[in-house]
Amino acid sequence: MNRPQADAVAASSPLTLFVTGGQGMLAHALRAEAAVRGHRVVAFSREDLDVTDRAAVHRALAASRPHAVLHCAGFTAVDEAEADPDAAHAINADSAASIAALCAGLGARFVYPSTDYVFAGDATRPYRPDDPVAPISAYGRSKLAGEQAAARAGNALVVRTSWLFGVGGRNFVSSILERARAGEPLRVVNDQRGSPTWTADLASVILRLLECRAPAGVYHAANSGEATWYDLACAALRCAGLSAPVLPVTTSDMASPAPRPRYSVLDCSATAAIVGPIPHWRSALEKAIQAGL
Repeated sequence: MNRPQADAVAASSPLTLFVTGGQGMLAHALRAEAAVRGHRVVAFSREDLDVTDRAAVHRALAASRPHAVLHCAGFTAVDEAEADPDAAHAINADSAASIAALCAGLGARFVYPSTDYVFAGDATRPYRPDDPVAPISAYGRSKLAGEQAAARAGNALVVRTSWLFGVGGRNFVSSILERARAGEPLRVVNDQRGSPTWTADLASVILRLLECRAPAGVYHAANSGEATWYDLACAALRCAGLSAPVLPVTTSDMASPAPRPRYSVLDCSATAAIVGPIPHWRSALEKAIQAGL
């Protein structure tokens, strides 16, 4: 990445960052990266701040006076969203609309982490930020509505990512390693393909976009390369020094309530042109596991 230029901005212009969903994986990574880069973070967990309570959010924002709000709070349970789309919409879309509007009034940038699930998954090459969106799940539709709300408010960065793993929350990689250590059978989907992403690398990209005052718009930010869930599981076991059989299965074998995109690899070249190359997911995975994932 273009570290000298970005680091110079960070050193001379420390930011105050307001983070919702403060106990989640991405928020954990953002706090750590912001500390390294000299920024101040005001983070609120679900218990600290109900993001659907506009008045409470307004009071917290007015007290913090942040340069940017990173709206990491989200309804991320994809299958549960299919059963309760209204709850997913309230968190992922309605709260985004409210907070983005508050940011506009306070002159703060609004950062909305989004997802590869806004795409249908029928592409044959990595999705670019300007490709047509067509979510196939309630979760994807709620995140798309959040993106649209952010865009309407202006001065927002919508940062789409995918297949996150990191400390601070449940994720596919940690679950696979726990099950392998417990001797449980591992059956993993091998016909969905995406971009595995370490939260530490995503946090770095987001902060660099803020530091260089990137134009408002949609950005893709994921570790480079692509994989199936089966590929990711096998790589995680190797990195952790574990030996366990992994059975590749199809999406239909798993019969999940919510449909998933079969192909959702993200083209991050436009983002990389601003912040520099984003590491490959295999090297990111190795570093994450060495760091204690």
